[in-house]
Amino acid sequence: MISALGAGLVVTGLVALALAWWVVRLRAALRRSGHEIARLQGVALRRADQVSVLSHEVRTPLALIKGSADLLAEQTPGPLTTTQAKFVDTISGSADHVIELAEDMLTHARIEAGLFEVHLRQVELRAYLRSVVRELRQVHSHRAIALDAPGPPTRVHLDPQLIQQLVSNLVANALRHDDRVDNAVVVRGHTADGNVILAISDEGRGMSEEERSRLFARFSSSAPIGEGTGLGLYISAHIAELHGGRILVDTIAQHGTTMLVAFPAGEHKGRP
Repeated sequence: MISALGAGLVVTGLVALALAWWVVRLRAALRRSGHEIARLQGVALRRADQVSVLSHEVRTPLALIKGSADLLAEQTPGPLTTTQAKFVDTISGSADHVIELAEDMLTHARIEAGLFEVHLRQVELRAYLRSVVRELRQVHSHRAIALDAPGPPTRVHLDPQLIQQLVSNLVANALRHDDRVDNAVVVRGHTADGNVILAISDEGRGMSEEERSRLFARFSSSAPIGEGTGLGLYISAHIAELHGGRILVDTIAQHGTTMLVAFPAGEHKGRP
């Protein structure tokens, strides 16, 4: 008969063998996971490079088309008939739409490849927002975009290029949801409790709970077909997260929407 001590040693040995087997399996699984992660990262990087090349190849001729259409619209080469002017407006608007699509696809590819980075700089908030709104007024010259940035000069840390893209995306979304040209989209900005607070408000049709629930999903858009890429708000949410913040939505169907962005005013950096 096997003594109790002997039986205990046998059980202990079996447990040790089982643990050793599981450790070997776990290490092998981790190695496979590491190889798979590296492979997927390589795929994402190659995809980002391909999209970058494609985006450049698309944007270059589109910029020429857009520039030529704008010159015609200004009637620099000569006067246009009413019908010709309408065709030129269509060409210019369509070029803007495809340029926006190319930019959004490139940004999306950079996010997926983990290449999206924040480069914080200290800026004076009111002067910075004035510059952003000034450019937006040039892009959306047919609509009113108002700025409300009260208070004394305030220095904050942010990535100027990314926050400009965020505000541009939110303003474009607001304009799509309010088709009454006499209504203004309002950009507000101030600091409170150590945070930068940005708010973009419209007086448009608002959103239902269903639309609100999928607002920041990729390729999801409540705008009519042909307006917007469905990526702008997804990208904006990612930019807010990279700044250590988030986007909140206050909306009532048929009574307008306010997109509220809050992130630390200091040198905080969100997740990469």
